[in-house]
Parts: sequence; structure tokens; C-alpha cells
Amino acid sequence: MRIKGFLIDLDGVLTKDENFSPINGAIEFISYLKKENIPFVIATSNSRYPPEEIAEKMQKHGFDIDSSDIVSPLVVAPEVLKKENIKTLFILGSDAVKKFFVEKSFRVIDDYHVDAVLVGLDKSLSFQKIKIATTALKREKAKLYALNKNIISKDDDGLLFPGVGTVAKMFATACQCNEDFKHFGKGGEEYNKVIFEKIGIKPENLAIISDDIFVDLGGYQKLGLKTIFATTGKYTVEDIPEDMKIDLVVNSLKELIGRIEFID
Repeated sequence: MRIKGFLIDLDGVLTKDENFSPINGAIEFISYLKKENIPFVIATSNSRYPPEEIAEKMQKHGFDIDSSDIVSPLVVAPEVLKKENIKTLFILGSDAVKKFFVEKSFRVIDDYHVDAVLVGLDKSLSFQKIKIATTALKREKAKLYALNKNIISKDDDGLLFPGVGTVAKMFATACQCNEDFKHFGKGGEEYNKVIFEKIGIKPENLAIISDDIFVDLGGYQKLGLKTIFATTGKYTVEDIPEDMKIDLVVNSLKELIGRIEFID
């Protein structure tokens, strides 16, 4: 495989839990890329923390990265929402995400009288929150947005649960509205624009490393990227569709050191 740089997924590839503990081989791989000046961006759809907090948590575990190495939905979302004249939000998400949007000058309220419903990963999702979001979308004609379009996610205990995109799709179906809801994660138009401008390399000269077969590998393969499937996350090799060709499968990122041919 001959490439110029990487897009690297975060959850399930570099880190394994809410504390951003490293997966075996991840720290060594990032150190190798830094030492060899190989371009990369940590492309994450993590919707619970802004890049600054992610970087800080990873640094505590020994990762040689800073926030400028990370592109997340929270890099993309505020600018787009402001352009679309969204001022008030009901957010399904973590307290850190709500605080982030308040700091970006949005009014975040626990009520259905809002301009938009923003769906993120909410580990305290309740029936009351579902009712507020549904009422906002159906009665108030609020717009629906999602911080990513993930189909499925894996929790720290190894159990799986519906991803942010699946939850957003539930609201779109229930309200018969916003079926084409905009999302700010990987594969989204705005996200892709940011990430390709940041890395400055044409898609056909990049490889994406991810544990997400469908959103990440399948989506970016269509844009011309090489695909590297990491078996350390939520999907297994058995989940790869028969008609999908993955360029490389690895059980540890250390397997990539010295195995990839880099071109100028």
C-alpha cells in the first residue's frame, strides 16, 4: 500500500474507553508517525468531548498529540449552526457538550421551544428527554441535527448500543420530518471539507484506519481512500460484507509500522 498520510479513527482504534485509555500499540504508532513526520489527522466522531478535552485526557496516558491533531464534530457544528441561524438548542448529550455550546454563544435549554434538536451520545438518555425532543420536532418544527451518523457504538463494558445516527433516525421516523437531517461527523459534507483541508492531501493518496466498517471504511472508500480495518473495536472480520474489499486488516496498529510504503 503506497500512501502519503492517514486519517485515524479514535474510539476502538487508538483508545478503548471513556477515559481514553490506549489500545495496545496505539501510543507506539502515533510516536512513530510523529518521529517520521508522516501526516495524519485523528478523525473522530466522538460527540461527548471537545478536542481540547480529548487531547488532554490522551496526553495523560502518554499519547504524543495535541488538540490540533484532532478533528471532531464539535469543530464543525457551531459554525454550521450559526450559518443556519440556530440560536436555541435542546441537546441530547453530555454535560461537557452542553457547556461547549453555551460557550459558543448558543442558548441550551431543557425545553421543546427551541430552534433545533441536536443529538449526541447521551448515556443518561431518558423517556423525558425523548418526549421533549419529539415534541420540539413535531410541534415546534425544530430542525434535527446529529453530531455523527454512527449506526452502532460500543460501551466501556464491551456491550453494544444504538449509535447517534440511529437515535437521530428514530426521531426523524417518529416525527415524519427531517429525514435528510444534517450530521457533523465523519462522512458529512462539512466534516469532510474540514478534514481534507487540514491534512492537505488528496483522498486517493490517503488511508483511513477505523473499526467502523460501514460509516468510515465504506464511506471513505467511495471517496478513493485506502481502507485499513482495526479489529480492536465494535466490529469483527465476520461483519465485513462479502462484496466489500478491505485493503488491510490489523489486530494492532504496531503491525503497520514499517509495513506501509510512503510516497512524497
